[in-house]
Amino acid sequence: MIAYHSNDIEDYVNGLTDFQRKAVLEIREAVLSADSRVKEGIKWGSIAFFHKKNICGYRIAKNHVTILFMEGASLQDKFHILAGDGVKARTYKVTEKDTVHKKALTDLVCQCLEKGL
Repeated sequence: MIAYHSNDIEDYVNGLTDFQRKAVLEIREAVLSADSRVKEGIKWGSIAFFHKKNICGYRIAKNHVTILFMEGASLQDKFHILAGDGVKARTYKVTEKDTVHKKALTDLVCQCLEKGL
């Protein structure tokens, strides 16, 4: 597991249900391991990931965890995990029965960094 860089993030994760915590930690590991420039913090009441700009952030619900890519519409979704048809954002939803697609998440984060998003 990647170490927490703040007590706020650790407290946030510890406050989740078992399913939510598992999904959040798996997604967190994929996003943070994509590139050492990616940082995390609490924004909008949840964990968000950023470099020069916001890359993605969580939306936690009772039965699913969603990661929202702020500029997801401009990314090449090679693994077909993103949903949405908005002008900018795209989402990836994980339910309790799903396996987190770490390779796809890492690829999307790398694309964001390459494009300066």
